[in-house]
Amino acid sequence: MTGRELGAELAGIALLWLPGRGLLELVPGLRRLPAVRRQGYAYLLGTVAVGGALFAASHLLAVPLRPPAIWGAVLLPAAAGLGAAALRRGRRKPRPKPRDRPAGAWRWLAWAGVAVACLGPLAWAVSTQVDDWDGRMTWGAQAAYLRAEGTVDAETLRDRRWLVVNPRYPPLLPLVQVAIQETFGAGEDELLFRGAYVAFFAALVLVIYDGARRAAGAAAATLAMLTVALLPFLSYGPGGATSTYSDLPLGALYGGALVLLLAARPRAAEGLAAGLLLAGAVLCKNEGLPLALVALALGASRLRRAGSRRPGWRSSKPRLRWLAAALLPAALAVALLAGWRAGIPNRDTDDYLVYLGAAGFGGLLHGAAARLPVIAREVWRWSANWQNWHGFWALAAVVLAAGWRGLRRRHGGLMAVAAATPPALALVSYTIGARFPGLIFETWNRFLEQAMVPVVVVFALALDDVLRRLRGQPPVSAIGESRQRPQQQGECCLPRV
Repeated sequence: MTGRELGAELAGIALLWLPGRGLLELVPGLRRLPAVRRQGYAYLLGTVAVGGALFAASHLLAVPLRPPAIWGAVLLPAAAGLGAAALRRGRRKPRPKPRDRPAGAWRWLAWAGVAVACLGPLAWAVSTQVDDWDGRMTWGAQAAYLRAEGTVDAETLRDRRWLVVNPRYPPLLPLVQVAIQETFGAGEDELLFRGAYVAFFAALVLVIYDGARRAAGAAAATLAMLTVALLPFLSYGPGGATSTYSDLPLGALYGGALVLLLAARPRAAEGLAAGLLLAGAVLCKNEGLPLALVALALGASRLRRAGSRRPGWRSSKPRLRWLAAALLPAALAVALLAGWRAGIPNRDTDDYLVYLGAAGFGGLLHGAAARLPVIAREVWRWSANWQNWHGFWALAAVVLAAGWRGLRRRHGGLMAVAAATPPALALVSYTIGARFPGLIFETWNRFLEQAMVPVVVVFALALDDVLRRLRGQPPVSAIGESRQRPQQQGECCLPRV
């Protein structure tokens, strides 16, 4: 790799981070986070801003996918955020941002280990060619079609005479690849977007730390973050940081939205940020739509709790605005994706909705009963694979069994439901899918990857309970939390950090 190519790889990461950094200035709860914890959200929001804006502009307005449109998608959000920050500083003295410095040498070492765990895949990715199957077959090929024709409505996708695998697959990540390649003038054999996929791994780790830090405190969050950062599958597996699959980005987007919906203050700005991440999930992968629906349903449960404490329409209006702000971007993404797909004949892809409709409820139960022994055996085989997971799932089961009381904290149960959703989608697909049992080998680890943020938040809650018991401290129960200082209107019901 030449110095120019390495510079373009790193600049491609900055190209996606910059608009997200501007959007952070418009979200009070995110811009006030410690600096390190903000960066994961900045990268994810920037990815959605760039990819989503190019998708809408190309499909709705026929804007070519060329550098002028790309720079517009990058600079407009960045300028809006910088302008809002300048106006805010002119009106009043800025509030000091909290610092999240590790307390103790072991936490410094943990953060150093996380940094090394991120730099290793980056060095590997930028120095090698793409060698994963799905990345080259689906997202890489789609990006080549879009870039060659300069439009998201490429004739290669819309003409059924062309043999294209998964032509209707959500195009967010191919558009990100096009944006980086076009901006830096990549040649036919120059990728220049490998670093961008590794950056999703770093964003995932930072979102995990933020969610676990809000829920379980610094010590448990640091240990949980380090544990996840060192898992081989997330770094080098098929679907990990060194690949060009969409599962790692989907896991980061889904998890980031969950943290904002369940642990942040229910304000319209935070709801809009969560909605943008859910829109990115919808435009990232087919599983993004059901995951977004589950995340919104879990977030809506906060409305019921608000009404039980202070019944009445007026007391619920702020939370209704918050939920509406989260719903709007996701709904627009669904409509945009449906309109784009309407002009593309489906071919060479599995349609699980058709399978589900053909099977019906009775067929689903019969298929589950017939295939369950094979599903259980293969799921255990790949979950227990030491080369991929280094025993993480066994460790998580032991910690959860010992620290289950930690899940009695607010949102512990909701995060557990969110963690179980991607594996549940996998089991349904295995029950009705035509490519059984090979589909389990191809996808089970990637479904686990999509669930990593809520899984690790639940793990951190249980771990914190275990650590408290080892130190002789009383466990933090849901009752104990409810007796903390009264919360202000609209404030998050988890401990402030």
